[in-house]
Amino acid sequence: MDRQALVAAGANYPYLQGLWALPMGLILPVVGLSNLEQGPSGGWLLGIAAGALVLCGVGSLLIARHYRQHYGEVTPTTGRRVRHGVAVVAWALVLFVGANRYLLWSADSPVCVYASAFALATLAYYAILVGLRAHHVAIWGTVLVAGLLPVWGGLGADRDAIAMIPLGLALAVSGLLDQRLLARDFASFGQPLEGSNAGR
Repeated sequence: MDRQALVAAGANYPYLQGLWALPMGLILPVVGLSNLEQGPSGGWLLGIAAGALVLCGVGSLLIARHYRQHYGEVTPTTGRRVRHGVAVVAWALVLFVGANRYLLWSADSPVCVYASAFALATLAYYAILVGLRAHHVAIWGTVLVAGLLPVWGGLGADRDAIAMIPLGLALAVSGLLDQRLLARDFASFGQPLEGSNAGR
């Protein structure tokens, strides 16, 4: 890997650590289940939530150790941190506006604006931060279109809660493909980037 390619890989490294999407991919469906009108409640719900939190906590510790041991650490430049902040704000704004039922849709709507807004927000996040890759467009573009199909009408108030299940799956798959991209980018670089400073 030449120096220019290494700098580019290092700049994207903190933002393509796709394994972090796995805990979130687990939590989203649990949140969806807890918001179902006829979903699990009481002890069942508490047990599911507690189990998911334990798995996410243990998983997060293992993920952090994996990245430290295999990739080292990179300190993003100020410019990259600002870009990350802009990407997060853009994600939140698109999701808030798109999923706000008082602005764009009603309970009787046959589409799931929440799923489409989540997908559009995620596409905006990646576009600003690391540039859209083929798997981002394929996964989140599919979710965006699926949310706009008029097939969600019979779900009523449970529509967004049910949508969190495929959203969690999409997040996990997207994260795994980000991780594959990261591993490929660093495959020809033999050592971790301890204390490196990378960014553009």
